[in-house]
Amino acid sequence: MTALKSFISKILLISIILNVFTFNYCLAYDDVDKYSKGSILIDQLTNRTLYEKNPDKKMPLASLSKMMTFLIAIESIEEGKVKEDDLVEIDKEIAKVRGSSYKLKEGEKVPLIELMNGLMIVSGNDAAVAIAKYIGGSVDNFVDIMNKRTKELGMKNTTFVNPNGLPIYSLKDPKRPPMENISTARDIAILAKYMFDNYEKQVISITDKEVYSYPKRGFCKNNTNVLLQLLPDVDGVKTGYTGNAGYCLCFSMKVHKDQEKNDVNNRLIGVVLGANHKDKRTKSSLSILKYGKENFYTKNVVKKDELIGKKYIYGIEELEVCLKSGQDLYMISREDEDIKSEVTIKEITYPVKKGEILGIIKYYDSAGNELGRLNIVSGNSIDNVSFKTKLKILLNKQ
Repeated sequence: MTALKSFISKILLISIILNVFTFNYCLAYDDVDKYSKGSILIDQLTNRTLYEKNPDKKMPLASLSKMMTFLIAIESIEEGKVKEDDLVEIDKEIAKVRGSSYKLKEGEKVPLIELMNGLMIVSGNDAAVAIAKYIGGSVDNFVDIMNKRTKELGMKNTTFVNPNGLPIYSLKDPKRPPMENISTARDIAILAKYMFDNYEKQVISITDKEVYSYPKRGFCKNNTNVLLQLLPDVDGVKTGYTGNAGYCLCFSMKVHKDQEKNDVNNRLIGVVLGANHKDKRTKSSLSILKYGKENFYTKNVVKKDELIGKKYIYGIEELEVCLKSGQDLYMISREDEDIKSEVTIKEITYPVKKGEILGIIKYYDSAGNELGRLNIVSGNSIDNVSFKTKLKILLNKQ
């Protein structure tokens, strides 16, 4: 176990840094997002939360609702339920949808993939309804699908009433508060991470466009996400606005592998909800991204098959088990962060198969939040020993 202890000590020595900058760091953290009612920044690779402000506060999410509509459309295509070049006929109900528009006209037929572009790039409320009716059969059925997916994805504080995020007012009682899609910054980040984890190519093929043009319909319009124009590494995702929701944005930015800070290409995902002006939404988003990129780095702290230590079953030299890491472990952290590790090795008995899981290492920040874990596996098999050693094993078992 000496080698094992040495390995853990090495990790701790590398990770534990003097906390001289803690006070300044706290001030910087409090100063990051001045304008939103709720926000979050997460790391796609590790799912670590790098910044948060009222992340579980329930609020109207306006057109960020269209992210779920978009996901269901992608999944329906991937599952073969529909095709992206299917022509969707626009009816009277779709054509009269108000608010931000893809300018759909009754009777025209538009390919599903173009509706998806209109949905995400120009935030077409009419495109959302067209997609919902085509895939779900009706808007109500599609909303049921949306709410089912929220549960499946672990979005605990999200409820949808329509596919586009428009408030629904009562005709009988106009003064009554409208029904609206409700969510949180954390839940929207969960949704965005799932989209990038599973459908990155399909997502950014649309959300990364600064301008959307469809000459056949005579349509051309800039992406509503101004971050695309300000930061070249931003590649999504979706804006939103209503009077009750304020200005909202879910954004994503690629972080490139480099020699100094990052061992891997990665992506930051952020959400800003409830800003009272579109410029303040932009300022909050830029500030959050700047904070994440400048204060955190991603390292390959342990490589697959790296030797962690050795252990001898019953203390018998012939029964030497090489303990190795079962996979690569990437971790995102601050340079001034105190990271702790916890090693658990199970009781090892003869025989042992190569690759057998024998333990686990968990890493935590100073607040006790788990940052990562990896399996400890056997690097060798022990299943053919001498008769003398077998006798020793029997004696030790008694």
